[in-house]
Amino acid sequence: MLKPIRLRNLLRSRQANWSLALLLGALTLFSAIGLLAVSGWFITAAAIAGLTLSSSFTFDYFRPAALIRLFAIVRTAGRYGERVTSHHAALSLLKDLRSQVFRALTLGKTAATLDSTSSAATMHRLVADIDRLDRFPLQFVAPWFWASLIVACYLTFAYWLHPQLAAAASFGLVAAWLLVPAVGFWRGRTLAQEDVTAAEQRREHFLESLSLLTSLTLWQGWQTQQRDTLSADQHFQTQQLKQQQLISLLSLLQQWALAISLICVLWFGVDLVQSNLVSVPWLLAAALALLGVHEALVPLAGSFIGLGQSQAARDRINQLMPVNQAQPIETDGTTRPAAPFHLQTEQLSARIAGALNGPENINIDLRSGQVLVITGASGIGKTTLLKVLANALQPSSGKYLINQRPAEQWQLDECIGYLPQQLDIFDSSLANNLRLADPQASDEQLWQVLADVALADWAQQQNGLDTALGEYGAQISGGQARRVALARLLLAKRPILLVDEPFAGLDSRSSYQVIAALRERQADGLLIIVSHHAMDIPDVQRLHLS
Repeated sequence: MLKPIRLRNLLRSRQANWSLALLLGALTLFSAIGLLAVSGWFITAAAIAGLTLSSSFTFDYFRPAALIRLFAIVRTAGRYGERVTSHHAALSLLKDLRSQVFRALTLGKTAATLDSTSSAATMHRLVADIDRLDRFPLQFVAPWFWASLIVACYLTFAYWLHPQLAAAASFGLVAAWLLVPAVGFWRGRTLAQEDVTAAEQRREHFLESLSLLTSLTLWQGWQTQQRDTLSADQHFQTQQLKQQQLISLLSLLQQWALAISLICVLWFGVDLVQSNLVSVPWLLAAALALLGVHEALVPLAGSFIGLGQSQAARDRINQLMPVNQAQPIETDGTTRPAAPFHLQTEQLSARIAGALNGPENINIDLRSGQVLVITGASGIGKTTLLKVLANALQPSSGKYLINQRPAEQWQLDECIGYLPQQLDIFDSSLANNLRLADPQASDEQLWQVLADVALADWAQQQNGLDTALGEYGAQISGGQARRVALARLLLAKRPILLVDEPFAGLDSRSSYQVIAALRERQADGLLIIVSHHAMDIPDVQRLHLS
């Protein structure tokens, strides 16, 4: 069963790194505030000692100076260590999330959904939403952990000096710590969720403008598209401004609350000094430390915006994932189609929105064990037809049947495997990328499927199954990335296999090796290939689009 993404579980990924980052961040803030307090105490105490001849010789200048240097060193080193550790934890979290989401989509969704997530717009949305999830630990959990710890430490310090000082500081301090951020709780989350929606609309308009630039220019629709895009951008900028205004307002209220707290500390502190209950240097240390607490409280003003953005991203990702389904979703009371398979299209036509061309009046009759090779010039509609057959695009006219029933009436997860033009390769090992399709696959199965796609020799010359592929397959060629994705698809063992350009980057010998392996694996299923390569493949059906 696939589980939904929950924000509270994010810190469990790379838990040791997150714990170290939180510890270093707390130590950094404590050192910064301690440096301010000890410096104020030391300067004041040294000045008072200097006014008295006898005290000037007995005053200990060395230990406070050493403590100041210690705080300065710890603050600098802690800040650097916290940044490095938290960035490493965040980037590792994003890496884990991308693998988790893709694995969920691969194992639990239909081929149609898989292809839709491979489209440019949806892939941009998915990547952007995953990137927003790290704002929960970075902009919400960490600031609240640090602020709570620092406030507790300060009140403990003030109570140690005198309980009356702690009481005097507590009202304004608690207001700046809890009450003021609570004012922005609902408004901040609402603005953040609206910001995610506005950012997505803005992104879609920009992507649409780029992808349809030629068509819009030819059909004189560019001015309208430009106006809509600028309107979406203006709406996004307005949402950003509203967020900044809210953060600025909350920060101002925090400063007022801390100012009230500081006035109370000084007001009651003067009486304590006159009563010889607290010395002037310690009172100044308490006042300066209170000013330093502001550094820990400032991030709380924007914390709920980070929370809202992560919540919105979580909800949008979970909408794409088949989460917590005790039973498969079935349509029309039916289940998945069973072998033998019979795939048919009757006068089928389709066109992607905004496209000038598409397949028209296509007739296909394919049965188990048969292979169909689709060829044609670039832009003629081969990929569009494959999307229809993958149940990722509804035909504009005609019929698409599987086992004599309309394809949309079947539950096609675990039936259709689709290799689209756009691929998903993750910054992990070759084995981990392959096991996204079958986590239980043995090393022998991985080597076999690599041999089927003519990658076994290459992998042996590299680092074997531990070969690093890089983010988006940056460390391998485009043809190798496509064959890794094909190998992963073969591990999923789908009876209906649709592959778009599986021979890219292959020489003739390797191409025939791959087609032989595909035919052997699909001996009892269906195999449909889209290719620009003119290959002499015997006993196959051919469909040339023109």
